[in-house]
Amino acid sequence: MSYLEKTFGLNGRRAVVTGAGRGIGRGVAEALAACGAEVAVHYNSSREEAEEVVQGISESGGRAWCAQADLTESAQVTRFFQQVQERWGAQDILVNNTGDLIRRARVEEYPDELLEDVLRVNIHSALYSIRSAAPLLRLGNDPCIVNLSSVAAHNGGGPGAVVYAATKGAIHTATRGLSKELAPEIRVNGIAPGIIVTDFHRKHSTPEFLETMKQQTPLKRLGVAEDCASAVVFLCSRGASFITGEVVEVNGGIWLA
Repeated sequence: MSYLEKTFGLNGRRAVVTGAGRGIGRGVAEALAACGAEVAVHYNSSREEAEEVVQGISESGGRAWCAQADLTESAQVTRFFQQVQERWGAQDILVNNTGDLIRRARVEEYPDELLEDVLRVNIHSALYSIRSAAPLLRLGNDPCIVNLSSVAAHNGGGPGAVVYAATKGAIHTATRGLSKELAPEIRVNGIAPGIIVTDFHRKHSTPEFLETMKQQTPLKRLGVAEDCASAVVFLCSRGASFITGEVVEVNGGIWLA
């Protein structure tokens, strides 16, 4: 086995990627599979897209399967990870990608329902998943968790995104806390994407805003899903075996902490 295969290969690893039907989650699922992992492609409403991801991975010689669950509902999360246990018996990787802004709203105009929805999709989904996956990860091989945060955790989000930004700040804090709580068995890290061109920003951001962000980014481009996927693959690899409690900034330099 070569150094690259030994250090960065994921052969034999079993990875769950939440929200993997499209966007960053899709890129992560495809990258993990390309590096040798078998991937459980989770989706909630994007069934056709998730099935396309599985088909593409299979046609490329990889291994993947998909399953549905609303991760904002505790019982459904439990059911989903029961499927993982029945399929694999154990788990090596969890990538918590599920999340959304849902819609922009100023805080004084924020309805109760929207507040609850944003909290549940960004915080509850991750914590429910970690709670259910942890026993399976402890049975796994070099187990690790990667949480998806956002540059919004640093800059407070754009107009109408304060609550979303707050949830991503919570993910930062949870990542650091869990890295201690779950050590030494399970490593816990995160990535904080900047402006990544996916359906998220096509829905929530104007072309003018995206162009402004591009010009303000030191690398003078917006990110793509593959930029995030590469960082996740590294954090899941043995090359990152002494890294835990870190949140890697994947933003082209737009936020230099």
